[in-house]
Amino acid sequence: MAINDVSSSNAVLDQYRSKGSTEPKENELGRNAFLELMVAQLNNQNPLEPQDNQAFVAQLAQFSSVEGLDNLNNTAEQMMSEFTSNAALQASSLVGQSVIVEGNDTGLLTNGGVVSGYTDLGASNSDMVLNIENANGVLLEQIPLGNHGEGAMSVRWDGYNLMLDGDIVELDRSALNIDQYYYDENGEVMLDDNGEPIERAYPPGQYVFRLNSMEGGKSQETVMEMSSRVDSVTMGSNGTVTLNLTGGQRAGLDEVKQILDA
Repeated sequence: MAINDVSSSNAVLDQYRSKGSTEPKENELGRNAFLELMVAQLNNQNPLEPQDNQAFVAQLAQFSSVEGLDNLNNTAEQMMSEFTSNAALQASSLVGQSVIVEGNDTGLLTNGGVVSGYTDLGASNSDMVLNIENANGVLLEQIPLGNHGEGAMSVRWDGYNLMLDGDIVELDRSALNIDQYYYDENGEVMLDDNGEPIERAYPPGQYVFRLNSMEGGKSQETVMEMSSRVDSVTMGSNGTVTLNLTGGQRAGLDEVKQILDA
C-alpha cells in the first residue's frame, strides 16, 4: 500500500487555500469549510505519523468555537430584525398622538385640541406661576399654580381649561385677560342653541409655557417642554425610527419624554 506524500496538515491547508481563492467567500470561515478542512486533513495524514491526539482535540475545540460564533451571529441578526420590527410597530402607533420631546419649547394648540407642557423639577418649588405666551413672546396669561414637589410636572391647556398633573385647576375667570364670554356688536352676551352663554377660549396657534417659581429661597424661570403631534414615521435603512412632528420638527424614539392621549 502506497503511503500518501502529504505528511503535514499545512500542505492540505495550503491546497484548500489555493482552491478557495477563485470561489465565493461567503462561507470561507463558516463551520462547513472548517469541517471540510479537518476531514481532508485526516484523510491525507501519514499513517506512520498520525495526527497527535492533543492537536486533534485542539482542532475540535476550534470547531466548537466557530460553531458557537456562527450561532451567535445568527441569533444577533434575528434579535436585530425583531427589534427593528417592534420599533416600527411602536412608532406607527404614535401617529396622530401628541408627544413631548426634548428641546421643543413651542406647542401647537389645534382646534378642539390640547397643548401640553412638561418639566422635571430638581427640588420642591413654591409660589409657582404659569406664564402663557404666544409664538411672538407676548404674555397672555399668568396663572398661579401653588406649590409642587420634586419630580415630573405636566400642564395641559385647551385654551380655556387647565390641568396640572391630571387635576383640573380652578381658574378665576374674572382674573384672566380674555373675556369669559363672546359678545355681539351690542355688547350682549352671545348664547348657544340651548340659551347658554358661549364661553370664549384662546384660538388655535403656537404657545409657550414659562414657569416662574421659588426654589431653595431663589426665584427661577423654567421654559417647559411642549407637546407636538406625530404626523408620520420614517424608517431608516439602518433600522432607525424617526418621528415627523407637526411644524417640521423631527425626533427619535429615544427623545420622547411623554406620550399623551390627544
